[in-house]
Amino acid sequence: MPNSNQPIPMPPQSTLSIIAKIALLAIAYMLTGHLAMLLSVPPGFISSIFPPVGVALAAVLIWGYPLLIGVFLGSTLLNLSIAISNEQQLNWQQLIIASSIAFGTTVQCWCANWLIRRKMSFPNPLTEDRNILLLLFIGGPLTCLLSASVGTAVLHFHQIITPGQLLFSWWNWWIGDSIGVLIAMPLMFIAFAYPREIWRRRASTVGLPLLLSCVVMVVLFFRTSHGEQYRLQQHFHEQAKLMAQSIKSRISLYSNLVLPVERLFTASVDVTAAEFAIFVDSILNNHPGIRAMSWNSKVTQDQRALFEAGLQATTVDSMGITERDHRGQLIPAAIRAEYFPVTYIAPMPLHLNVTGYDVGSEALRLQALQTAGDQGTATLTAPLDLVQNQQQKNAMLLFYPVYSSAETPLLVAERRQALRGFVVAALHMDDVIGSAIRDYPEQSFQLLLTDISDKSVPEQSKMEPGMEPGNLFSKMTSPLPAYAKRLIWLEEFSVGGRLFRMEILPTEHYLQTQSTLQPWAVLTGGLLLCSLLGGFLLSVTGRAEHVQRLVRQRTLELSGILDNAAEAILIFDAAGQIERANAAAQQLFGYSERQLPKLHIGSLLPELQQSGSSFLQSRQGRSTETVGLTATHSTLELEISLSSYALPGHTWFICLLHDISERKKVERLKSEFIATVSHELRTPLTSIKGSLELVNAGVLGHVPEAASNMLSLAQKNTERLVLLVNDILDIEKLELGDSELMLSSCDLRELLQQALAQNQGYAANFGVPLSLDLQALPLLVLVEVNNQRLQQVLSNLISNAVKFSEAGSPVHISAELQANQVLIKVRDQGPGIPAEFRSRIFQKFAQADGSDSRQRGGTGLGLSICKELMDRMHGTIGFDSVEGVGSTFYITLPRAPTTNESSDSRLS
Repeated sequence: MPNSNQPIPMPPQSTLSIIAKIALLAIAYMLTGHLAMLLSVPPGFISSIFPPVGVALAAVLIWGYPLLIGVFLGSTLLNLSIAISNEQQLNWQQLIIASSIAFGTTVQCWCANWLIRRKMSFPNPLTEDRNILLLLFIGGPLTCLLSASVGTAVLHFHQIITPGQLLFSWWNWWIGDSIGVLIAMPLMFIAFAYPREIWRRRASTVGLPLLLSCVVMVVLFFRTSHGEQYRLQQHFHEQAKLMAQSIKSRISLYSNLVLPVERLFTASVDVTAAEFAIFVDSILNNHPGIRAMSWNSKVTQDQRALFEAGLQATTVDSMGITERDHRGQLIPAAIRAEYFPVTYIAPMPLHLNVTGYDVGSEALRLQALQTAGDQGTATLTAPLDLVQNQQQKNAMLLFYPVYSSAETPLLVAERRQALRGFVVAALHMDDVIGSAIRDYPEQSFQLLLTDISDKSVPEQSKMEPGMEPGNLFSKMTSPLPAYAKRLIWLEEFSVGGRLFRMEILPTEHYLQTQSTLQPWAVLTGGLLLCSLLGGFLLSVTGRAEHVQRLVRQRTLELSGILDNAAEAILIFDAAGQIERANAAAQQLFGYSERQLPKLHIGSLLPELQQSGSSFLQSRQGRSTETVGLTATHSTLELEISLSSYALPGHTWFICLLHDISERKKVERLKSEFIATVSHELRTPLTSIKGSLELVNAGVLGHVPEAASNMLSLAQKNTERLVLLVNDILDIEKLELGDSELMLSSCDLRELLQQALAQNQGYAANFGVPLSLDLQALPLLVLVEVNNQRLQQVLSNLISNAVKFSEAGSPVHISAELQANQVLIKVRDQGPGIPAEFRSRIFQKFAQADGSDSRQRGGTGLGLSICKELMDRMHGTIGFDSVEGVGSTFYITLPRAPTTNESSDSRLS
């Protein structure tokens, strides 16, 4: 497995493949950038995530520094395409802005790549938390400060954002780039990074959860954004509906203001100019949208001369009935069947005499007055310029017919016959509409009112006020963003025989003040959590990969140990089915590697034929000798030990096997040797010892003193040799288990008194007094022992104490009860036991000083035999010693219940 601190070799790259990757990176950068813009939040089009930066950084880390060219190209193309989508004209300034932002992104990618490679090797499997944290921190929050700072500085320098927007734009740029790196970079590594086997495994554990969580956040964002847009739409439409109603009410009000004047002319045939001026004065003063009102009487060709004579009598410089030529100058009207000249007008224009002007001489006016006369209703003209003031734009004339009868005739012919003239109101639409919307905040709404009676107009007009014929009122301050088009309030209505279209649009100020950043906060917070989830999953999978690598390494090590172990090892389950066997086991039993796993453990070890967890568990913790069967059905003498380990849902047993055939052969040879020694060596020694005793006793006659000394020395050494042979035979028999001890209940007092009596003579030879203290014992104390072997142990301890005591120095024997045990002590006042000898005092042939065997006698086997005998009798042996003060050897024996105690126990 690769080490995260060691560089991982990359496959070689050709020049053609590098060029292809640069091109693909540029395309990927541009495409992911446009996808990110779909998540932008109005009104500032703030994107909470900008994955192209993460894609770019990952590509440079994976394939090297040449990919920085692709980063620059992709960023430049993306910014230019955004400018085109915003309907901006491409020019050198746009190219400079796009390339400057791309430069900042490229520098950010270069710095991040350099720092990451400096802190860790790359490619990197990212299995260590430190490397994961460094990668995400350097690539995300740290180096994204560069791209955000350069980008916002470029936009501010070119006056695309204001100083007030600078900090907010920088913050959102940095957040979007950082989250884009934290999310896109791990996904790129999963798709392309090396080592592939590690990153491929993270597709389901990191990539899929990260993608699903991002999808959930995006869906949640769109729902939140849709709700926000719906709220904004409802709020704006409520305000727009009120504004539209005000405008329609105001236009209807102005249209109805001519009705009282029509009633005046219907009631009186002889209304003078002064009376007309007085009557309409209050109307004009209270309604500034009406710039003038006039009475236009109907004059036939036959009546023209009389009408003109009357005008000349009342008006200075009157030209009679007039019309305008192609230059807009007033000239005498051409001959027609009928005329509708201005008879009275209020207020009277100061610089232009319009009295006598035939409103029927112009097509728009003629069409409106004919419609009004035929239908008997107030009728508006199409938008036109007023004769009395050519500077007034967006004006309309309202014609209300006056008939000779009080009631409007029913038929068109009758209406034409009874028509006397028209009451005309000159409406200035800017003032009419302005008075209707003056209570609404100007910075929140845009308004376009269009007369669509005679033509179709586009759905959304972008014309400035007064630029398009038919526009009655236009207050358009800024183009409407695409996302806000659903907020437009569009309504068509009819007044005065004309069809109007009213469009009410929000302003940029309204969108900024009414929109909230809730969708942005939801998306940003959600994606930030997604990025943290990605980092957490990288950490978890990295640790898992690290653990798996260690497991594989340890498995290989253990397999190596198992396969190369000198001892045979079998692994099998609770049913006895062999799972694995090492090479030593294969060699021991003569089976191949494939044959052993198919066998039952009982076919190799008949003693384990009875499989089962409880049976196998009972055999654990101790070594036992058994017989094994080889592939050729020959037997093996084996020593086995069982252990087990549990896995979820399964228990495995390990059997260690040691071939003891050679050892058994040696033991048999040793037994034969002991038998030979016991028969062939002890017999001549006994004869020699007996002969020497007879000679020394003088049976053969007087022995000279010099010869007697030599014979005594020979006799003593013969005794030592006999003792040595007996001890060797005893210890070998005990170790081989040939010496079975028959235990029985014995009276401890009698045993101790017997030991004292047997060793009294020996102690007397050394001038050492023996004492026995039984005061601490009850009258009857039974112990479960072998009488002969206990006497052997006590004699050994007493003789050792005597040998190491000075003449006259007493050896004290005592006994006491300790719970269910009996403690027997043999205390001397000898030189004590050296500290360096104490750890091996119970070993065979152990003596404090090799000279002791010559000075004090002994074989060094006595204490070893004592320990073995005490173990056989379920007792213990130990000692306490202080150099220069003496030693105390003690043994413990379990008590045997007395007859009375047994009876009490049964009664209880």
